[in-house]
Amino acid sequence: MIKRKSLHTNFLSIVILVLLLAACGAEPPPSPTPDLQAAATSISLQQTIVALDATVQAHSATQTEAARATSTPLPTATLSPTPTATPGPLVIRDDFSVDTGRWIECGQCRIENGALQMGPYPISETGEGYLAICSDCGVVQDLKMGVDATFKDGYTDRGFGLVIREGNGNYADVEITTWQVYGAWVYDKSINAWDGLLSDDPWKLSGSLYPSYGTNRLEVEITSQGGTSTLSIRINGQLVNTGQFPAVSGRVGLVVGLHSLAVTFDNFYFEGEPVTQPDESSPNQQG
Repeated sequence: MIKRKSLHTNFLSIVILVLLLAACGAEPPPSPTPDLQAAATSISLQQTIVALDATVQAHSATQTEAARATSTPLPTATLSPTPTATPGPLVIRDDFSVDTGRWIECGQCRIENGALQMGPYPISETGEGYLAICSDCGVVQDLKMGVDATFKDGYTDRGFGLVIREGNGNYADVEITTWQVYGAWVYDKSINAWDGLLSDDPWKLSGSLYPSYGTNRLEVEITSQGGTSTLSIRINGQLVNTGQFPAVSGRVGLVVGLHSLAVTFDNFYFEGEPVTQPDESSPNQQG
């Protein structure tokens, strides 16, 4: 039994020794064999990509050169000739800061303190009004015109305002008063008579008018078509009346309706296209 035990021990010792020797003398596991086919495939793909990129760049360059060679050049910009200005209406503004000699045929007119004063005129039995003609406004048919008018002194029961037609002493006008009434009139010099331009009863009440010494802005506009003129009247920016009368041309200006009245005018405005020949018809013949 003792021998058997010894042999077994020796056998185990030998086995352990063999295993230790095998472990000490064992070589490292061999490296895996490289896949040469896979490496070759990768190199071939990279070369293909490089070659393809070069081909694309060369083709793009060829297309660009071809486009440059065949493209139609843009037309050279041509400068248009300077357009000739279309003649517009005559526009006149006068703030009466200086005497330009514009206002004529007025016996009692003077420019002072930045305004044009007309009157007071001496007592007369004729009933004729007193005019200041705008010399450079010309003879017109259609127009826009306006002025600031202020009662200065004298009788308050008479009008003053704008002359819208004048020829040979006959004229049509639009007048305002300190009594807050206005009217459109015609005066026939040959018979020394007044008549209504738009109606038989020309004086009309308007709340747009400032009474007494208040300054009022009077504006008129005349447009013509088919032998008929349309007159629009505005007072302090408000349209107060519109009416028609036969179309006729004439000179324009300012008016004081009767004697013993002084008025100041300021900020005159005119816009119109003067005609070549004046119409000498009497405004009274317009009905």
